Amino acid sequence: MRTPIILLFLLSGICSLQTQAQQVVFQQELTGEVFPIGHLLRWQTSFEAPGAQFVLEKSSDGLNFQEISQLAGKGGSSIQNDYQFLAPDVVEAVNFYRLRVQVSNHTPVYSSIITMKNKTANQFAILRYSDILPTASFGVEVQGRARGFLQWQIRHLNQPVEDSGQWLMDYGINDYSLDLTSLPEGPYQLSLQFGEEKESLTIRKVSEATLKTMTAGSDALPTNRR
Repeated sequence: MRTPIILLFLLSGICSLQTQAQQVVFQQELTGEVFPIGHLLRWQTSFEAPGAQFVLEKSSDGLNFQEISQLAGKGGSSIQNDYQFLAPDVVEAVNFYRLRVQVSNHTPVYSSIITMKNKTANQFAILRYSDILPTASFGVEVQGRARGFLQWQIRHLNQPVEDSGQWLMDYGINDYSLDLTSLPEGPYQLSLQFGEEKESLTIRKVSEATLKTMTAGSDALPTNRR
């Protein structure tokens, strides 16, 4: 009778070791979805050991990964837990992500690597701009997601008057100012273009006297509408 008892203890020990080794059980492994503003990463767990922590890592070549975020686990739970993280302003055309699971005094465990490709260019975005009723200059703030020249064109909507040029754009926030002093009053369309991507704004140049008349009331002019 001793042999079956010994085997039972051995089997119990093996099962216990397997349970301890598996610190996290995934209901759904790391997945991702591409949006214009970034990559939305999701995963689900059905079991987590106490102290579990999730570290998201990103790579542009699939070999060298860098940490982009840490999310604390639910801690000793055996129910389904949902996680998500938005990686914003992803510039590279092809991106690789993986999940590193860390538990104190245990060797980190890595998920499978997923590949995500940007579907749209989104090389720049207009963040905000100055008054839509400028008198002498018009300011616009652009978020650059590439490096190069941003083409601009301003065109009067009622007269054959237009002007154009280019600004140097870099990654991050770019502040530009357009001189309107030589242009007549009236409505204009300002177009910004980088490669095939294009955005437009409609503004109206007014004189100082007209502006004072329009602002004589209590309503403030609209500013920073975007």
